[in-house]
Amino acid sequence: MWQGLAQAVGKTIVLITTVLLARLLSPEQYGLVALALVLMAYADAIADGGVAQALVYLPRRAGTSRAALLISVLTGCALVVTTTLAAPAIGAFFHRPDVAPLVRILAVSLFASSLGAVPEALMRREFQFQRLTLATVIRAFVTGGVTIGLALAGQGAWSLVWGTLAGTACYALAGWILLPEQAHLQFWRVDRAELRTIFNYGFPVAGSALLAKLIFDIDYLIVGALLGAEALGYYTLAFRLPELVIINVFFVLSTVTFPLYSRARDDPERLRRGYLKSVQVQSLYGVCAGVGLAVVAPYVVPVVFGPAWIPAVVPLVLLSLYAAARSLGTGANEIYKATGRPGLSVRLSLVRLAILVPALLVAARWGILGIAWAQLIVAIVFSVGMQTFAARVIGLRWRELARAIEPAVLCGAAVAVVGGGLLMLGLSPILALVIIVLAGLAVVAAVLAVAYPEVARVLVALGRS
Repeated sequence: MWQGLAQAVGKTIVLITTVLLARLLSPEQYGLVALALVLMAYADAIADGGVAQALVYLPRRAGTSRAALLISVLTGCALVVTTTLAAPAIGAFFHRPDVAPLVRILAVSLFASSLGAVPEALMRREFQFQRLTLATVIRAFVTGGVTIGLALAGQGAWSLVWGTLAGTACYALAGWILLPEQAHLQFWRVDRAELRTIFNYGFPVAGSALLAKLIFDIDYLIVGALLGAEALGYYTLAFRLPELVIINVFFVLSTVTFPLYSRARDDPERLRRGYLKSVQVQSLYGVCAGVGLAVVAPYVVPVVFGPAWIPAVVPLVLLSLYAAARSLGTGANEIYKATGRPGLSVRLSLVRLAILVPALLVAARWGILGIAWAQLIVAIVFSVGMQTFAARVIGLRWRELARAIEPAVLCGAAVAVVGGGLLMLGLSPILALVIIVLAGLAVVAAVLAVAYPEVARVLVALGRS
């Protein structure tokens, strides 16, 4: 709940800032910063060298914290130097030399991200999510306030750059101030064994994070490069709702389940029970939300975005089902990391990337619909594969996993049947949206009450808590 609150506040401030900046900046100024941020997103994925995940996983020791801080500082410095030197080449690649100075300033934010990774991880390990929420809200307000203030002062694209840097720096500072335990800052007093332990765990995690970023953003690059800006606009809009309603929810949950699994790894039976319950609840939400969003897509797009976006309807249907398929594999990566197997996540990500890229390139012949179909098929295959490996790691039988996922599949099918039937009535868009959503919730509640009363009781207990 605390993580969800932080996400909601941050996204709301970003939305307000975006609306205001759209009236203060020209599209060219916006685009200029977007170019600078393209590669920054990939660098930010490895800005801490994987130490944040390592601190959650490894035993609590002062030497471990000092080693993590040293690696984080060195990684941040290396990224700043590398990005600064590469700035002219980045500008030349995009045929915009004026991108280079923006990249140099944004490079400093990578160092700030590195410094903020250690206190964030220490608070996450101890489940201090209230403090993390406060730090996240501070970052959102500082970023929005600085950006809007500089834009009003006529600073153009620089307003977004300085706003990003200010928000990241304040987040790092707030993290160290809010840290409830004594900070071990003497990173020059580090034992080589501790460094080796952090590096051996953190390096594969950082690689996995970078690969995940590539996997989940490579479709945008392919659509933009092969199909053009207009197609990318439709595809991006179609992806926004599944991302907001489903994928971002699982991102929030993963920040909590990883330290939970790490804490339970010495009690295999407890870990298995907890993982099955987590898969059951998350897949139930993801499949029902994904199928429901696919059903209402013909009404959501014209009502929310307008008739000009009708070509995004079918891609939205497919990408909603893609998000539902991803939910069936949820939690597997956290199990790999929590049981000391981060390298398994890297290997699976490499295989997925090797399959996904050619699939998307071939599918691009059929436009964004082909891209969306490829995403859906690959997501189904890898959800099964990831759960297979997770089951082996913690000693689960496939029959147990199938029983955990069964309520999601049955409830999703019920939503599809009921929602599809209501589509045939030809109701007005707004009325149809209301009726289909309410009917979907009702049929899920009915199926759970009749076929899975224990799951229904768990959900009611979670709601009450």
